[in-house]
Amino acid sequence: MLTGVAHTATHYAELTYPTLAVMLARDSGTPLEHVLAWSFPGYLLFGFGALPAGFLADRFGRRRIVLLSLAGMGLSLVLAGFSRPGPQLVACLALLGLAASLYHPAGMGLISRAVAARGRGLGINGIFGSVGIAITPIVTAALATTFGWQAAFGLGGAVLLTLAFLSTWIPVDETTGAQSATGQRDAASGAAAAGSSFALLCLAAMLAGISYRGNTLALPPYLAERVSFVGYGTATSLAFVLGIVGQYCGGLVADRHDLRWSYFVFHLASLPVLLMMATATNLPLLALAGIFTFFSLGMQPIENSLFAALTPERWRSTGYGVKFIFTFGVGSVAVWLVAWVEPAYGLSRVYLALAAVVSALLVVIAIFARSAARHLPRDEPEQLRTGASDQAGA
Repeated sequence: MLTGVAHTATHYAELTYPTLAVMLARDSGTPLEHVLAWSFPGYLLFGFGALPAGFLADRFGRRRIVLLSLAGMGLSLVLAGFSRPGPQLVACLALLGLAASLYHPAGMGLISRAVAARGRGLGINGIFGSVGIAITPIVTAALATTFGWQAAFGLGGAVLLTLAFLSTWIPVDETTGAQSATGQRDAASGAAAAGSSFALLCLAAMLAGISYRGNTLALPPYLAERVSFVGYGTATSLAFVLGIVGQYCGGLVADRHDLRWSYFVFHLASLPVLLMMATATNLPLLALAGIFTFFSLGMQPIENSLFAALTPERWRSTGYGVKFIFTFGVGSVAVWLVAWVEPAYGLSRVYLALAAVVSALLVVIAIFARSAARHLPRDEPEQLRTGASDQAGA
C-alpha cells in the first residue's frame, strides 16, 4: 500500500507541470517552448537523484526514503504555489524533481525484495503510478481553471503532505529470511551482467525514457491543438487511462514469458502508433494516444523485472538508481527535443522524432536480448525468462 500511494503521488507531481504549462504560457504571454524548458532542471534531478537515493535506501531503509519522498514532493508543490513564473518556479520544480527522484529506487527495491511474484507486484504498483498519470491532467486542469495555476500547485502539495503524514502508520516489513539459492543465483546474475548486458539495458532504458518524457510533455498541448470535442485536460487523462491496463498486462507477461523478447514486442507495437499520431486528429488521435500509453507504460514491469534479475539483491535499490539515472535523468533531454522541434516544425514532428528514438531502442533491445543470455549461468536462464525469482519476504 505504501509504495502504491507514493507511486501515484510521484507521477501526479511529475505530470502536474506539463498540464499547467499550457495555461501558464497563455497567461504569461511566454512562448510554450520556453515554459516547457523551465522544467528541465527538475526532470534532470528526477533522474540523477536516483542513484544517491538508491544508495540511501539500501543503507538506511527503503520505507524511510519513500516517506521522505512523499513529504518532499508535497512541500515542493506548496512552494511552487507561492512562486512566480521564471527563476522562482524553476527552483521549485528542481526541488520537486529531487524529492520525486527518491521514490523509484526505494519503492521498486522494496517490492522486488518482498514480493514473490515480482512481475505482478511491479505491475500492480505500476497501476498505482498509471492512476497518478491518468488523473493528473484532468484534476490539474480543473483546479487551474477554477482557482488559477498557483492554487493548483498548492492544493496538490497539501494533499501530498497529508498522504505523507497518514502513510507513517502503514506497516511495512522490510526484513527477509536468509538468502536462498535463488538469491545467490540472483547475485551471480547481477555480477555476470555488470558488463555489456547491463550497459545495453541501461541504454535501452535511456531511449525508453526519452520516448516517455517526450510524450508526457508534448501530449497535453498536442491534444489541445488537435482535439476539439473535449478539453485537453480530460483528453490527456483519457489517453493515459489505458496505461493502467497496460501496467497490469505487462506485469502478467513479466511473470510468464521471456523478459527480453517481451520487452522488445511491447516497444515494437508502439512504433506504428507513434507514426500514426503524427497525422491524426480528434477521436482517432485520442485513441492512438491511449494505445501508445498502453504499450509505453505496459513495458515498465518488464523493464523493472529485467533490472531486478540483473542486479544483486543487496544492492537492488542502487541498481534501480542506476536505471532511473538513464530513464529520467538522461531521458530528460526530451525536454530540449520538444523545445527545439515544436517551434520549428510543430508538435506533430515531435512524434516522428520519438518514432526514430523507438526505432533505435528496438535495435538496442535486440542486441541486448542476445548478449544477456551469454552473460548468464547456463543452468539458470530463467533469470531472464521470467521476473518471478525472489521468494523471500513474500
